[in-house]
Amino acid sequence: MGGRSGFARWKGSLPFAGAWFRLPPPAPPADLIETEERNKDRVRLLRDRYGILFRELLQNESEPFRWAALFRSLRLMELSGEVLAGYFFEGIPGPQFISHAAFRVLQRKLPDEAVYWLAATDPASLSGVGIEPLKANLPKRIGGTHLVYRGKDLVMVSQRNGKSLTFHAPPDDPRLTEYLGVLRHLLMRAFQPVRRVTIETINGEDASRSPYIDGLRTAFEVIIEHRHVVLYRKGG
Repeated sequence: MGGRSGFARWKGSLPFAGAWFRLPPPAPPADLIETEERNKDRVRLLRDRYGILFRELLQNESEPFRWAALFRSLRLMELSGEVLAGYFFEGIPGPQFISHAAFRVLQRKLPDEAVYWLAATDPASLSGVGIEPLKANLPKRIGGTHLVYRGKDLVMVSQRNGKSLTFHAPPDDPRLTEYLGVLRHLLMRAFQPVRRVTIETINGEDASRSPYIDGLRTAFEVIIEHRHVVLYRKGG
């Protein structure tokens, strides 16, 4: 009796009876197969964007798209034949994975004489990738910077939307006007073209004293303003 009365006293001392119920069990961890398929989809997205994947290329991606998160999936996709692994480009440490389409492009002769430009922030740009040889030759990955190539050779860098130009080709290069296409784009693009491009420096010197001015005059209306060179569209 003493035991029962003790329990009754304990029960009666509770502040209220309450409505008690069992909590649901915690959700189980995500299914491993589902997680792997999600990672493979991320690899496919990156593969279609870049063509080739390696550790340094993915260092600026968000966490789920970085090398550590996707390396296992890349190896599985290599085993299944969806991607190829190997040493395709010199100077890149560690494994490289490439799409079949990109590998076919590499097997063909690349167009040595094609002139093209791209923004430093473009996914195809290697600016900002943590590989030492590239750090020395490419500008920072920031807006307003553009790279001009002739084949695989970097021939011009435009920074701050044309305020600073660096040429890696001589002033009498017969294709100089083609290299200036990125500046024409700034003046003539359909969306928010600029009225003029003011060049402050060319190859680190005052633009007004540059031997490249004659080449600029073949493509633009050129006005010298003190130490700067101002470009306008030809014909207005």
